[in-house]
Amino acid sequence: MKSLQDTDMPLFRPVRYVLTDVDDTLTTHGKLYPETLQALWDLHDAEYIIILVTGGSAGWADTYLRQWPIDAVISESGALAYYMNEGKRDVLYHPSIIRSGYKERADRFIALVRSKIPESKLSSDQFCRLFDIAFDHHDERPYMSQEGIDAIKKLCQSEGLSYGVSSIHVNCWFGTYDKLSMVDLFMGQRYGLSPDEIRRESIYCGDSANDIPLFKSFPLSVGVGSVSSASLAAEDRPVFCAEKEGGAGFVEMAKVLLDI
Repeated sequence: MKSLQDTDMPLFRPVRYVLTDVDDTLTTHGKLYPETLQALWDLHDAEYIIILVTGGSAGWADTYLRQWPIDAVISESGALAYYMNEGKRDVLYHPSIIRSGYKERADRFIALVRSKIPESKLSSDQFCRLFDIAFDHHDERPYMSQEGIDAIKKLCQSEGLSYGVSSIHVNCWFGTYDKLSMVDLFMGQRYGLSPDEIRRESIYCGDSANDIPLFKSFPLSVGVGSVSSASLAAEDRPVFCAEKEGGAGFVEMAKVLLDI
């Protein structure tokens, strides 16, 4: 990974769209600090279009969209995108989602995980998730063991669910989507961009394993400082890495863009 401090800033000149994860990328130990929120406002005022891409719930996504200077939130690992359309919140669902009978399928899988993995627990915001089952592994104590995380992943594989592991959750879902496929679908419909244009005009910032599809796809991908200690193979890492972790690392990236 290349240091942001040694980056030739003209490389970033075509960027119009700033895509970023939320937990442990904008936040630091679960908190959004003033300088990170200010960086979002500074990017917004400089006419960058900001899109959050998160495994977080639809409930959090609605709050972010209404309170932060952003254009859209792709949430629940790509299940849906919330955006403002003529002053009203609109939504795009990924077409692979089968809504009929979802609750029954989700309840069955949750019961299976709980029966096989006693230490497992749902995320505290599970009640406001629409199409995502999130098991907490490092958000609220007691934390889950690596064995527990691996066991949930194996159950997803055996039961035909997709999954992603963020810095705090194991996200499980029914559907053939991920963060990257929803980025392409949403930005194609919202802004009329081809996948090549999306990659040429966007930068992505993240921190963990569920960001790998975007790290690998975007020529301008940035990891906050904690990504250097994440267990990512060399080919899965972002192109650039900030020195600082969490929101402070995002601020480093924002300064590069604002200095162009």
